[in-house]
This record gives sequence, C-alpha cells and structure tokens, in this order.
Amino acid sequence: MSRPGFVTALMILLTVSSFAHAETIAIHGSSTVSGMVLTPHKADIERISGQTLDIVGNGSGRGLADLVAGKADMAAISAPLDAEIAASNAKTPGSLDPAKLVGVQIGEARAAFVVHASNSVTALTLAQIADILSGKTTKWSEVGGADQPIVVVAAGRGDGVRSVVEGRLLGGASLLAQVREVSNAPQVAQVTSQLPNAFGVLPSYAVRAGVVAVKTDQSVGQPLILVTIGAASPAATRVIEAAKTILEQ
Repeated sequence: MSRPGFVTALMILLTVSSFAHAETIAIHGSSTVSGMVLTPHKADIERISGQTLDIVGNGSGRGLADLVAGKADMAAISAPLDAEIAASNAKTPGSLDPAKLVGVQIGEARAAFVVHASNSVTALTLAQIADILSGKTTKWSEVGGADQPIVVVAAGRGDGVRSVVEGRLLGGASLLAQVREVSNAPQVAQVTSQLPNAFGVLPSYAVRAGVVAVKTDQSVGQPLILVTIGAASPAATRVIEAAKTILEQ
C-alpha cells in the first residue's frame, strides 16, 4: 500500500475507533444549565468529550429525580446540591440519598429579579427583595412604585434559582408572598412581560425584551452543577471536563 493510502486508512481507522467508544450521555435538569451551557455549546462539548449529549431542560428537581430513576446519566442543577436534596426530601421524604450523589461545579450564573417594562421601580436592595418574597411587602407603593399588589412569578419548588434565592434571602424558607408558579425560567420572563404588577425571579440568561432587571446592591450567585450517582463514569467525566473548559474560555 502506498504511503498516502496508508495514512488515509489510518485516519479512517482512528475515526471509526473514536465513534465506537462514544456514548450517549443523557443530562436532565436545570433550564439554566441547559440554556446557558449545554444547548448553546452542545457541538463543542461533544467534539471535546467525544460523547453525544441528550439534553432535557426540565428543572433541577426533576433532573435529580430522573437521575435516581435511571432516566438520565447526569442531573444538571443550578443550586447547591444539599439545598436541592433538602427541597426534594421535603416534598417526598427519602426520595434522594445524599450519600449516593456526587456534584461537580462547572461554573456560575447570576440570579436576576425582573419587573414589567412599565414599572417605575428599577432598583431594590436585597433586603427589600427579601421583604417582597417573604410577603412582608405586598404593594409596589411600599418600595416607591404604584399602588398595586405585587405578584411574585417564579418556577416551582426545587427550581435552581428559586432554591438559591430562598437560601440566600429567606434562610431556606419557601416563598411566602403571593406567587404565580410556572414551569421554567423563560416562562417567568414571559408572564412578567404580560403582567404589569409582576416581580419575576429567574436566572440572568433568561432576561428578555418586555422585562427590566432591577438593580440590586449585591449580586446573588447561582452555581452550575452536574450530578452523578457515585463517581462519574469515564464518559461522563469527559463531558464534565469539556463543559468546564468551555466556560473557562
């Protein structure tokens, strides 16, 4: 065989070998992780890791439930793992065993608090936001706005950004204000854009036209974490490292 022919054959062999060892890694969970990292960078993560991704953005709590049920290889969460475990076990006692779950943080996002574009309130302290979320402050007029009731819009219990905000501002207590619960972050933005007296809680990546992110005196960080049952497999480890590499660039 000629040298060019040998080189071509070798390249084909290496390519086939690479695909033969590729696995499909199912990752279910946080819409923040999928929306910020996994979906927009799917091709690069697959290229770097040599694996194929099957991504389902169904919320941090559901992602963990799918992981434990064997429906996913990894769960994506956007709140501390212990907070998500506590939220799940509060809803369904014993549903998650903390000793079996291993989380690796791949990056960090920021929580955002948004209002309707017509709202005159454009800045709040975290203390004022805590009062809104706890139900202590119930009208916009109490923070310099119109004489209208405040309706908090947030994803359901166990959502990553909600868990982070509850932990940071409410000491882990659930939202006590009048809450309109929706399925995910994009829906928080959509409902807030349609409801003049709404106050939305969502990750910063989901801020869109029609809503305004209020300025705050401090930021609220949101960890981006991939979770496995026990130590990650070699294939899952390659995906985790690829995602971290993408976010570090």
